Amino acid sequence: MIMISSMQGFIAFSQIEKSACIMVLCFTIWNIFFANVLSGTALYQVNVFLEPKNIPSVLAEAVPSQASFFIAYVVTSGWTSTSSELFRLVPLICSFIKMKILGKAGDELEVPSIPYHSEIPRILFFGLLGITYFFLAPLILPFLLVYYCLGYIIYRNQLLNVYAPKFETGGKFWPIVHNSTIFSLVLMHIIAIGIFGLKKLPLASSLTIPLPVLTLLFNDYCQKRFLPIFKAYSAESLIKKDRDDQNDPAMADFLDKLITAYQDPALMPIHYSGNSDRQNSPLLQAAEEEKDD
Repeated sequence: MIMISSMQGFIAFSQIEKSACIMVLCFTIWNIFFANVLSGTALYQVNVFLEPKNIPSVLAEAVPSQASFFIAYVVTSGWTSTSSELFRLVPLICSFIKMKILGKAGDELEVPSIPYHSEIPRILFFGLLGITYFFLAPLILPFLLVYYCLGYIIYRNQLLNVYAPKFETGGKFWPIVHNSTIFSLVLMHIIAIGIFGLKKLPLASSLTIPLPVLTLLFNDYCQKRFLPIFKAYSAESLIKKDRDDQNDPAMADFLDKLITAYQDPALMPIHYSGNSDRQNSPLLQAAEEEKDD
């Protein structure tokens, strides 16, 4: 996904990571959740969403039947991936191969950075499973609790002692977390409406209908109120950065080099050749010489 995101024309690595994170999250939700819930051909899965009236009933019938699968998925994939993060066998093998082939010393190895595009979608997907199944199969909640407790302990250690950030995110990944949570809540509301409809509880189903509307209104409020904060840095952060630059003794040399760091070829002075040959002489001068001859 990093390679695909880099083809979109982003100029910053943080933008590439953010785009890859969104694509991996969408792919994970569709490929693991909906592909297993709506088991069948791809055409059948598309036809389900082409008929909005049948979506609650179809999800209400299909989602509870896959509860045991997702419980096993949390145990096998969630616990295993989180525990294997401590060992980091694949990066260890790659580093060993680089040391043997390229002859790099141990102190010359690059400090890794956390792969946001793969870790954030995994955590958000397990959050979607918890929100979706907490009233359908509450047995999944203890397994998710163990997963998040392990994740807190392990990733706290990794962030403090292993990973070194390559760039400052500035909280730009938080809108992805917010949008994923809103999507999970709306999906849970739709499934609840379908289940109450299948159980022939019109009062409960009608009382649940305002919930997704209120959730979307809350999302719209958050988009208008808080999203601009994540698109641009705050004035306090910029002022602090300017003060740090003023106190940095190396900033003067940096500014001096910045003037000549890049020069537009169109603005560079033109150096004419001093040769006065006939081929390099101006056209008018050549015409005057021919007239004199």
